[in-house]
Amino acid sequence: MDGFPIGFWNYALANRPEAMRVRDWVDAGMTLASSPTFDPARDDKAAFIEMLDRCAEAGVRVIVWDERSLWPAFKNGEDAYRAGFAEALADFGSHPAVLGFKVLDEPQAAQFDSACRICRIHKEMAPRLSPFVNLVPWLEGIEGWTGRADWPAYLDEFVDAACPDMLSFDVYSQMNPGTEGWDMYFRNLRDYRAAADRHKIPLWVTLLSVGHFRYRCPREDDLRWQLNTAAAHGANGVMWFFFYMRQPHDNFRVAPIDEHWERTETFEWLSRVNRTFLKGPAETLAKLTLRHVAHVGRAWGGWPLFDGQDGRVSQAKSLHGTDLIVSQFTDAQGADYVAVVNNSQTDSTEAQIRFRARRPRVWHVGWLGQQTPLHENVAERWMLGVDYMVVRHWLAPGQMELFKVADGEN
Repeated sequence: MDGFPIGFWNYALANRPEAMRVRDWVDAGMTLASSPTFDPARDDKAAFIEMLDRCAEAGVRVIVWDERSLWPAFKNGEDAYRAGFAEALADFGSHPAVLGFKVLDEPQAAQFDSACRICRIHKEMAPRLSPFVNLVPWLEGIEGWTGRADWPAYLDEFVDAACPDMLSFDVYSQMNPGTEGWDMYFRNLRDYRAAADRHKIPLWVTLLSVGHFRYRCPREDDLRWQLNTAAAHGANGVMWFFFYMRQPHDNFRVAPIDEHWERTETFEWLSRVNRTFLKGPAETLAKLTLRHVAHVGRAWGGWPLFDGQDGRVSQAKSLHGTDLIVSQFTDAQGADYVAVVNNSQTDSTEAQIRFRARRPRVWHVGWLGQQTPLHENVAERWMLGVDYMVVRHWLAPGQMELFKVADGEN
């Protein structure tokens, strides 16, 4: 999928017209959608295709949730599964909006082999489409779910067996009270990014948009922080859990579209965060390869503490007490980029970054990807030397700023 996909999980059924209002998806800044679940015995195929048509017109790609493609259909044997999936492909597989079909979420140990087999069947029968399996995050005792204790080996085994087009997982611990779940969050970003690099496939991360269990209801600063910290650690796509409120249960609350099928404050916050990201760094980030990440202040989840020894940043400071994330990327031509994120969910700061370069050339990648040459108009409190440039930039909680850095001509 081109660009930086931003999508959502959808637990509605395709017999609800409210769950197929593509206008809501576009207004929320989504470029990727999970479809409502389609059952050929229950649902109107023409209405479902009309939804796909509207997605194609709006530039939204779709992961189809079809009863015939999902893992439970495999219980009747591979031949029966293939026959059902062939019908799903005949109905929807050639539609230009369709990215692929969902297989399974968070496979347990007993489901692992068959889920991987289904992925291979999908690629055999529909090579241009992307089968979708989403994995669990690592946490203490996860071997009881996956049957595997060695997490990197588990991820390698999945990719080798399933041959997915992307490596996808979900993680919500970052929305636990305070920072108690941050180490788990950042560790998962580290482990999954490393696995995606080993296998040279994109990494997709599912983040939290709905409060439940002990997870708080994310506000706008929380949503911005989640999206930008994931991108700064090499996520190539993001999905949000979830969009439409399920039948009210447990303590799930304040979904973007609530139990009354109305937009909530979460919808407005999520829309602004998504659309600002897409009109800001997303287009450029989608063309970059992550080379190095370091944390300034406190290092979380096993990521290194910033020391300024290598790369284009020799010094990084938060002038108002928050932590920072400094990520270094390159593009296909070898040009260097640096992303700086305020690693706070609550407090703003002014970041001071010292870039390392000979006769420095530093561009700020801003709105609509426009690159403004900072070295041509050195602002007050900035400094430009023979082999460095110091730039200050105010950052809201979780805000990211992206810079291109190069050596000038001798």
